[in-house]
Amino acid sequence: MNKIIEISDSDDHMDVARRWYLKLEDEAGNEHVLDQFEEWVTAEPSHRQAFNAVVDFWASIDNLPEIQEIRETGSPILSSAQDSEENTIVNFVQKKPVEIKALVGTKWQKWAVAATVLIICSFVISLYNNYLPEGTYRTATGEQQTIQLADGSTVYLNTDSTFRVDFNDNIRRIHLLEGEARFDVAKDQERPFIVKTSWGDVRAVGTSFNIYDNDEMIEVLVFEGTVAVDHKKYRKEKVIDFSKPSQTSVLVTYGERIVFFDKNLSIVRAANEFELSQKNAWRDGKLIFRGQKLSEVIKEISRYSNKKIVIADDTLNDMKLGGVIDIEDFDALVHAIEDAFPVRVIRFTPYIAVIVEA
Repeated sequence: MNKIIEISDSDDHMDVARRWYLKLEDEAGNEHVLDQFEEWVTAEPSHRQAFNAVVDFWASIDNLPEIQEIRETGSPILSSAQDSEENTIVNFVQKKPVEIKALVGTKWQKWAVAATVLIICSFVISLYNNYLPEGTYRTATGEQQTIQLADGSTVYLNTDSTFRVDFNDNIRRIHLLEGEARFDVAKDQERPFIVKTSWGDVRAVGTSFNIYDNDEMIEVLVFEGTVAVDHKKYRKEKVIDFSKPSQTSVLVTYGERIVFFDKNLSIVRAANEFELSQKNAWRDGKLIFRGQKLSEVIKEISRYSNKKIVIADDTLNDMKLGGVIDIEDFDALVHAIEDAFPVRVIRFTPYIAVIVEA
């Protein structure tokens, strides 16, 4: 079943164009969707320009030699003998489920035990998280929610994430306790909208931005408008005036990103088209990779599934993969890895897989 991708009105034509691209890919041949797209793309020249830019971006990925060969042969490839495994980029392909392989060797059993413990811990934590204080919202692993706030703002809450609402007559305060969320903020000049994180605050009046806290850093990416970012380490005021940005705030505007670290902030820089597409794709149930290490890919997709993949050999961590995968299609990643590289995937249960050198 195709995932429904909603196209909402937005001042950000690039954002809408990216969503149209994914929707057309998901619903190819749907004449009603094509008519709607034609109406949007011809409404303004800027719409067509934005969509062409998105098409050009995906064409740059499609023109990678590895992706071209996948398209021509219908299967992933290994790098040639003279190429290093580090330079291999493998596209994800949908395949039928493979049979569960037999459990072999005590070496791999210890990995299975470790993964089983992780699953049990996750289950216990999920039971605990069912009891939430009023005004607190939480998603389980693999779950996503869209929350309409009382002021008209919208929060798109990604997998395994938690935030708490703390509104009053003077300020709209959100505590992002963990995980990732996109905030489409309703304009209210009298009440600033502030997202508090473990390492600092992000302040907006009316804008759209994404925050991801992965425990090691907190990334802020702005889709519309401007936000003021304030690291708590640099805050000078003893009494905080929420009606205006602090003296140490850093302004981040449309198409830019900044990262909180424990003791400092990164420089503000323009986000590239790939980063913008990545941060939009999760709302449509997709993950995008382009040459990330296998260990990073597995870490990212593990955010969305209770199934566990364990890499038993450290030498396999740096193999690189790329492509688009459905969040709900965990097995597609497993099949792509096994088909593309000299590895063997041992399936102990439907929920535990261990990757070993072939």
